[in-house]
Amino acid sequence: MKLEFELIPNLPRLAWAARLLPGEPAVRVLHGPWVETREDCFFEGAWDGPLEGCRFDQALTFAGSGGRREGDGILFAGPSHTYERLYSVRAGGELFVSNSLAFLLALSGEGLDPKHPHYYLDFLKYNRAGIRVKEKRLRLAGTGFVELHDCCNLVVQPDLTTSRLEKPLGPPPRDYDDYAAFLARTAEQVFANARDAGRRWAYRPVTMLSQGYDTTAVSALAAKAGCREAVTFRKSNSQAGYVDDSGSQIAPYLGLHVIEYERTDYDRLPESRDHEFYIEPDGVDRSMALMEEQLVGSILVTGRHGERLWERESSTRWGLPGDTGYPMFKMPTGFKLGGCALGEFRLKTGFIQFPVACSGGLHAMAIKAITDSRTMKPWSVGGGYDRPIARRIAEEAGVPRHLFGQIKKGGPRRGPERRSWMSRAIYSLWELSYWPPLRILIMRLTGDRLNPAWRRGSFAVQRGVERTMQGYLSALSGAVAMRARGST
Repeated sequence: MKLEFELIPNLPRLAWAARLLPGEPAVRVLHGPWVETREDCFFEGAWDGPLEGCRFDQALTFAGSGGRREGDGILFAGPSHTYERLYSVRAGGELFVSNSLAFLLALSGEGLDPKHPHYYLDFLKYNRAGIRVKEKRLRLAGTGFVELHDCCNLVVQPDLTTSRLEKPLGPPPRDYDDYAAFLARTAEQVFANARDAGRRWAYRPVTMLSQGYDTTAVSALAAKAGCREAVTFRKSNSQAGYVDDSGSQIAPYLGLHVIEYERTDYDRLPESRDHEFYIEPDGVDRSMALMEEQLVGSILVTGRHGERLWERESSTRWGLPGDTGYPMFKMPTGFKLGGCALGEFRLKTGFIQFPVACSGGLHAMAIKAITDSRTMKPWSVGGGYDRPIARRIAEEAGVPRHLFGQIKKGGPRRGPERRSWMSRAIYSLWELSYWPPLRILIMRLTGDRLNPAWRRGSFAVQRGVERTMQGYLSALSGAVAMRARGST
């Protein structure tokens, strides 16, 4: 099989979709203007290895997606985290693969089922399962389905049979020094790959920064690897209300120039952009639209998944597990999809999402053992918000202890929602309780029926996908019109 590329200028910069026909040796790849193409491969993203050779499929850390010829078939590579993924669908005997759900549906002629009320909860369920569940599907309007391929490579043979190929795992960290060195080395290698002169488009590092543990730790790692630019939100939600969460006081200790943004400014935009974040249309990710101009051409370092790896749990009871230490990116207590809705916005804007904590994150049990070890006690402050690994990374980089990791914050100002008194009471109990066994117990008793997205969120997913599809269809029809004009 060989690759044939078609640049469609009006597509989102980093979007691509492949169309494979049975018995046809050529794989047609339609792509946006910033997708890197070579004779035997294509990609958008960066990885912890040299650009030369383009072996992103063998990387321990790959932020992005792509494809390459592999033997007689084609190998498609997804990111080495679960905040984005590959999508595939079979339609009319053809196979379509893409890094965008909306592009996949627009190109294949398929659509979501308007009668299915639980798309949001499908995504939430799959996010909780991590990669323990290998087969993940979304229902379509007809009899077909879309397949979701999380944190894996997808191998397609000439007869269009597919198989999942797991990402390389690498050795587990032995102790804190080994783990911290691995994270620092990974950041350096990914940044070097992203700015390599062999690219048509290079990316500069930008880090998210707040007063929380995770962004402070990953910003310390990013700064050590050469990052000098940061973005921060002035305020975030917390138990104490909508309070100061700016990383502006932390930035000077890390040599970072930081630009502040106000989350509530999203509501003042001339037009809603919720549809670009259709996996969780009214979630925390949509505020990132305010940073769009600064994020163009960047590799964005985030603290996502740190809360699932670095938390020191004060206690567990009743035989119920806590939040951390789950292998295979499992997040059984997940209640929202923060970080999972950036895909379309990222492809359109033209930046790479790099959740540093996911590097090596499949070794969650070994990382938890480091957190709980005696050597980490000097960086443990106790209480329900305690992440010794993140604190040690930040403090050893020179950030004073009192500037970060004091109370848990995150997300936009909480607005009033129309729910029953029981729903409000249980939801408030969920939000206020940072004791994992209690949260798991509530989930087991109530399921997702009290989730505010039980119906509203799922139908909003459909509306967002349909509106985003219109943009892809417009770009595709424009390309057809241009070819028709060129042939006359």
